[in-house]
Amino acid sequence: SGINLEENEKLKTQVKQVLSMTALERGEITIQKTELNFNESINESVKCIGLQVENKQSCVITKLHAERPLILGDRTHLTNAMCNLIDNALKYSKEKPGIVIETLNSSSNLVIVFSDNGIGIDEKYHQKVFDKFFRVPTGDVHNVKGFGLGLAYIKKIIELHDGTIELTSEKNV
Repeated sequence: SGINLEENEKLKTQVKQVLSMTALERGEITIQKTELNFNESINESVKCIGLQVENKQSCVITKLHAERPLILGDRTHLTNAMCNLIDNALKYSKEKPGIVIETLNSSSNLVIVFSDNGIGIDEKYHQKVFDKFFRVPTGDVHNVKGFGLGLAYIKKIIELHDGTIELTSEKNV
């Protein structure tokens, strides 16, 4: 049935994440950097996760204002990282998720601002969310499956691109 196929796909994705995190940490995955337009990469990511967005009756708004969106980066890993962020926002929302992805330039940097109306994360967990296998104790959200690898993977990919990632969040605001 469709549900079994969907669960099977999720499991495959999670196994791939575990393997790719291990490979990344051992330096076995080489980042294939080519010139790419990050605004276009964001559009690709939104498209690739479109079915989940539709199923959750959510909306993703892109405000791609970066006038210098070209970077040297690995298209596959960066697209996966953005898909992971969108997926997280969908998972941790009580109502219809609203997601906004913005790009802008700040001096010589490309800045990506990702906002959502999710349940929020308590400040005491802000540093830990990027640790491998850490999952925020969500209390009433028991239906979210996963290994707690998404944000660790995203952080690793961003660091391999000489970038930084930070979180600003408030619980239940």
